[in-house]
Amino acid sequence: MIGAREAQPKHKSVEWYTPAWIFERLGLQFDLDPSSPHDYVTAVPAETKYTIFDDGLSKEWSGRVWMNPPYGPDTGFWMRRLISHGDGIALVFSRTDAEWFQEAMACASATLLIKGRIAFVPGHENSHKKGRSGAGSAMFAFGDECAIALQGLADLGVLVPRIAA
Repeated sequence: MIGAREAQPKHKSVEWYTPAWIFERLGLQFDLDPSSPHDYVTAVPAETKYTIFDDGLSKEWSGRVWMNPPYGPDTGFWMRRLISHGDGIALVFSRTDAEWFQEAMACASATLLIKGRIAFVPGHENSHKKGRSGAGSAMFAFGDECAIALQGLADLGVLVPRIAA
């Protein structure tokens, strides 16, 4: 959902929901989804879900976090928050040139660069569109348990573990 930083244009939706098979393959239960849709029941196995009305970016985070943040100019705010939190998995567009992406790669326990495109579940504003995203995706794992779970999806692309310097 959109954080309080900047409103999105009306013609463009940032809502693309994660398909259930990703959670089945990860095999993890999450404590928090800080950017959950307010008008759609998702497959995210999280005990607590914050919507746009809760402003999950400003709320306290605890436990293991699942994050498929709003795609757009606020993604960096969300990723930096997860980096700081240090326990969770994020699914984002693969924007390797973005500063936040580079920061996440440097800090993540593991990164999965996904080949091809994920068929997302379109949000209500996109319900007339196919669920294929307009760009490639990447997943970042923070914490050992999340990195181990991400290994279960390694067949989807290239898994890059953090290398200790």
